[in-house]
Amino acid sequence: MPSSLSTGSHSILSRLFGSQAPWTPTTYGALGSLVVLWVAELIVTWGAWGNLTIDSGHEMYVPALLAEGKTLYRDTWFMYGPAGPYFVAYLFRLFGIHLTVLYWAGALSALVSSVMLYVTGMYLSSWLMGWTAGAVLLVEAFAPSLFCFPLPYSFSAVYGCTLGCIFLYVVIRASDSRGWWWIFWAGLLAGIEVLMKPEFGLACYVTLLSLLLVRWLQQRSARLLATDVGATLPGIVGCAVVIRWMISIGGAEFLTQENLITWPTSYFMKTFGKMRLERTGFSLTAAAFEESLWRAFGLGLALLVVYAGFWRRDKSRHWLLVRTALYFITAFYFVRFFLGYGDPDPLLNTLSLVFFPRDMVIYIGFAAPLVFWQWWTKRSGGKFSISAGLPILLIYSSTLAFRILMRMIPSEYAIYYNGPVVLSFLLLLRCIVPHTKLSRRYALLGEVALCAGCLALVGIPAVKQEYFAKDYVPLVTSRGTVRLNKAMKQNYEAAIQFMKEKTARGQTVLSVPEDTSLYFLAETECPIRVYSLTPGVIAPGKMMNEVIQEIDTKRVDYLLWSNRVFVEYGVPVFGKDFDRELANYLKTHYRRIGPVRPLDIGSLQWTAVVWERNPPEPLP
Repeated sequence: MPSSLSTGSHSILSRLFGSQAPWTPTTYGALGSLVVLWVAELIVTWGAWGNLTIDSGHEMYVPALLAEGKTLYRDTWFMYGPAGPYFVAYLFRLFGIHLTVLYWAGALSALVSSVMLYVTGMYLSSWLMGWTAGAVLLVEAFAPSLFCFPLPYSFSAVYGCTLGCIFLYVVIRASDSRGWWWIFWAGLLAGIEVLMKPEFGLACYVTLLSLLLVRWLQQRSARLLATDVGATLPGIVGCAVVIRWMISIGGAEFLTQENLITWPTSYFMKTFGKMRLERTGFSLTAAAFEESLWRAFGLGLALLVVYAGFWRRDKSRHWLLVRTALYFITAFYFVRFFLGYGDPDPLLNTLSLVFFPRDMVIYIGFAAPLVFWQWWTKRSGGKFSISAGLPILLIYSSTLAFRILMRMIPSEYAIYYNGPVVLSFLLLLRCIVPHTKLSRRYALLGEVALCAGCLALVGIPAVKQEYFAKDYVPLVTSRGTVRLNKAMKQNYEAAIQFMKEKTARGQTVLSVPEDTSLYFLAETECPIRVYSLTPGVIAPGKMMNEVIQEIDTKRVDYLLWSNRVFVEYGVPVFGKDFDRELANYLKTHYRRIGPVRPLDIGSLQWTAVVWERNPPEPLP
């Protein structure tokens, strides 16, 4: 028995630290199939992405302003780093201000991310797991929703994901190289990531520090360490220069309190930060961990069943009783989970416990130090004979996705973080397939089953989303076409036409509280710096007074007041549940005219009401 366990342990380690998969007709074909999948998703979902009312609007509008010469933060409010909008602004200058530029930039980012995950999986010995991670990302990336790649809630997240996948491949290659060139590129990418979104930059620099440690442990050379540190400096210096420019625009307080709302001390984070983090999965309460342990119990039972059924084939009476009891407990657990989930798709949610667990980040976080220790203990004669790529992958994945700690789902914010996490999870889960007991063919079938289960849990909901989008109709504008449901299209068309008419007369229109896309599609500008009046954006006091003063000074002629609500923040109605001071000013200085388009009876779709500025009071 000990020799059997030893053989099994050796087999598991050989798959954790396997050699690079070769390029063969099969692996080239797999790469080609990712491209085919990308083309199919692009064609099927074309134009049905994003959400014109919510965040997608500022991803169109802000780069268009920058392309026309405006300065970020000073001339227009923005909540993330400057790298994303300035890159899109450059594309606008190069190809024209048009929606198709955004579509192609996001779509190509998805393809690059997918390919990088694939080649990373190949480098870490499994083209199949790399292919699955890449396919998962592509299926998620083209969902007809706010969370996609071609027209997302944030292009900073899209480009952060893409650069992160490239960074991941670079650092893994650097972990097995003595040259400084890989380190230079890793440092440069890390610096850019800081300017995209902070969580990407943090993950990159934590991983980069781990990489420097790994390389020093491998060589024990102070000279190599000094060279590596020097190679990271260009990225750090470049990042520091840009941050210095950001602060110079209006000072550190203006930047962190009146723009970057996710800064820890901002009004938004103090008011809504805890709710926002919990909504995306970062909940550190006892109840949340209890639920997580309950879900982890299911995965643990599944792994024990595989071990009992395939790894340990003891036919003694005692072991037969243990195996039977294990099967019974596992069946009872999964049936109870299935019946008690209370969800429209209980089967998918039950299967996700094993194939796509929402606590995937936690599992990888626990596995990272264990795998790192295994890598350390497998050195021979003080030298390392196996790649440090897998420990590096696990460190990056778990650090990157901390904000979705208990909500690793194939939708919403998670899609920009879960590519490396899925790859990590599949590479670890691959170890349960007992290669020593089965033929190579059956072992491959076991791995295919794991990948198929993972991909199915992503693909089935995505197909449902795409099905509901098939009846969308095109909203055609001079700046591109987007597909919407019919009622939304008609109302938005009327709002755009209203804005264009007023702009042609030299009048100004303010969209309240959001719908920034109206400015972009109507080819006009928001009359004030802060174009989004969403919860927590305008801090009480100085910033609120400045916004009101700007509206008053510029004498904005009209408001388009939409029925946008903010249930996700717990304060649904603008002017009633938040920003009452601003709403009171608007209600006392403007009069309600009527809907921008006649309301459809019983419709709950988006609409907006026109408010006109009160005429000046006659002089006494």
